[in-house]
Amino acid sequence: MNVKQQRTAESIYQQAENITGEAATLYCQLAPGINYCEGDEEGRRALEQEMQSHLTALANAILMNSAGLFETHLFHSRHHPPDPAHDQSLTQQLAALKQVLAQRLPITEYIAAAGYLSAAFKELEHPLVEKAPSTPAVSLQETPLKDLADAYLAHLLAGQRTEAISLLRKEAKDGIDVRLLYEHVFMPVQWEVGSRWHKGQITVAQEHYCTAATELAMAMLHPYLQAGTPNGFRFVATTVSGDLHSMPVRMVSDFLELDGWTPYFLGANTPTDGIWKAVVGFKADLLVIGASMAHHVGILRQLIDAKKNTIGASNVFVLVGGEPFNADPTLWRSIGADAFAPNARIAVEAARALMQKK
Repeated sequence: MNVKQQRTAESIYQQAENITGEAATLYCQLAPGINYCEGDEEGRRALEQEMQSHLTALANAILMNSAGLFETHLFHSRHHPPDPAHDQSLTQQLAALKQVLAQRLPITEYIAAAGYLSAAFKELEHPLVEKAPSTPAVSLQETPLKDLADAYLAHLLAGQRTEAISLLRKEAKDGIDVRLLYEHVFMPVQWEVGSRWHKGQITVAQEHYCTAATELAMAMLHPYLQAGTPNGFRFVATTVSGDLHSMPVRMVSDFLELDGWTPYFLGANTPTDGIWKAVVGFKADLLVIGASMAHHVGILRQLIDAKKNTIGASNVFVLVGGEPFNADPTLWRSIGADAFAPNARIAVEAARALMQKK
């Protein structure tokens, strides 16, 4: 890791509270008339939390030398809501942060931070363009199970969870490889749901309903998964503390189980000490860990750092995945992981390759 990058990131982390507060005050001067700048304490706290998210993403990107990490954060920030007025507000927030950083950081450290912010300003000058899926997932328009996926999505958007799941259970009963339903129904439908939410075409409640229904569908299809011959290896799968998106990790867990692995799936949002206790207690050979957002990567890095201080974990490999790693395929090396996989099938291949090193 570059010493200057580490020093710059640590300076930002250490001063985060002061930087955030000063930047929020400066933003109110740059954007007069904003209601929560004039006595609205709750609004002020929300503003500081938003500023904090930008600052954390910036520090993480600097620490890990990953422009893609900050770009991913910016992409998500622009979707809440996706309109030119919000882009202007976001530009003013980042401008306020840049001015405060110029005052608080030594010149060499400030230059490192300013480069990421300058790239963000250039990006904000252009209309928001939807990105193609950052994973090798098949889109809803291209999936070979398009009719089934379309029907499943239509039921979900109509609030017909039972009917949606019944479609897939029938396919499973008829003998389809359940992994095909994961890859060619669940993944493209979830991408489509997320895309429609980002565009404002469906509400957050609808997005949550669809996700919860698909998680239930996966659970109900689990009995149709035919586990392979046990290979003698064990794994623990979860997401880091604060990350509530367990579905991608659940898919990887099910695919590994089909490959003969013994699973220990913890769900989402597991504290760091709880993860390593589970890994050691279960005598796992592999930890599968997901991070769905850019700000989760710093927590994941801390988790991996904690491995060296965990008795019984020295021979455990760490396999990571999630959107930040898809956006920057070299990021996994920066945080000390042993491998990265963009989807469930590749995760199985990566896990096998790691076991060959034992």
